[in-house]
Amino acid sequence: MKELYTETSQYRNWRFSKAKLLETREKNHTLAIERVKKKVLEESLLQKQILETLSPAYSEQTENVGSPRVNPSEIEYLTLEDELALCNFYETRIPPMANCFPKEVIENKLTDKVKATAITFVKRFYLRNTVMDYHPKEIIVTCLFLAAKVEHSFVAIEEFTKVVKLPKETIFELEVVVSKSLRYEYTVHHPYLASFGLFLDMQVNFIKDNSKIKFLYEKSLELINKSLYTDCMFIYQPSQISLATLRIAARQDNFDLEKTYLRFKFKSDPKEKVIELYKILDEIESIINSHVNTTVEQAKSIDARLHKCKNPEKNPNSAISKKRRREKEEQEEIDRRKKKKLDDEYQKDISKIFD
Repeated sequence: MKELYTETSQYRNWRFSKAKLLETREKNHTLAIERVKKKVLEESLLQKQILETLSPAYSEQTENVGSPRVNPSEIEYLTLEDELALCNFYETRIPPMANCFPKEVIENKLTDKVKATAITFVKRFYLRNTVMDYHPKEIIVTCLFLAAKVEHSFVAIEEFTKVVKLPKETIFELEVVVSKSLRYEYTVHHPYLASFGLFLDMQVNFIKDNSKIKFLYEKSLELINKSLYTDCMFIYQPSQISLATLRIAARQDNFDLEKTYLRFKFKSDPKEKVIELYKILDEIESIINSHVNTTVEQAKSIDARLHKCKNPEKNPNSAISKKRRREKEEQEEIDRRKKKKLDDEYQKDISKIFD
């Protein structure tokens, strides 16, 4: 019989080997660079055309074109490492942002599970998108709003925008973009439930010191929260992460979890399976212990470079966007005239019948 977790969309579509995860990110980044380069070049050519049509005196006022006039060949595009670092910084801003809401909202709606789901959404979103198209500062807001709904902790948009200071229209627009990138697969399986199961199992069957168990459990929750900023969620199962964090917590407290719990927990399992599990736990422990979040200074440096290589197509004030809107309006006018012509011809035909 298959494990229930292997039947979930998370297991099927959001679980990777380390090599496959890196390959997915590198492919997405390479395609993004190629696409943005084309748009930057197109923007540069359009701006040049605009300047050529303006008088010398008026050309000084063309800053309202909305995109910095930079030589495309001089632009330094972000590396994959830059993108991951910037995303990591903004992921760490989700809990503090959630903590800005009123106390009753934090306690009853924006729980750790909601914040964890929001972080997961951000990480999944940028597997298929780039910060050069969508800046994380807006995506994290959208993902927190969406996560609250998904986890049945809905916060009204009016109340939400009072705190985050982002127009509700922007949130609604990006909510669609995020949902498409998630393939509308909103369910996220976190290690929290598995961790609580271990907490109950230890106190019922193995360890009698309840205060010690409670301490280990609370410490493991902190470590689960830390693991959210790593790639653990993409590589390992929630139950493996929860057990690894429990083992880390025990080691930090000089508590022999192996002798008091794990030895008895897995005594009936095949030796090869237990050895493989311990190997996985060691990998998770290494990832969590070695992880360091992006600093404010590092994020500011990357953000400054990002400003020069953002996709101008996503800027509503860019020459490309204005051209697209103009073309759309012209096409709508053509379609309107065609429809009017067809309606007029139809009315003429109807009139002939009754004449």
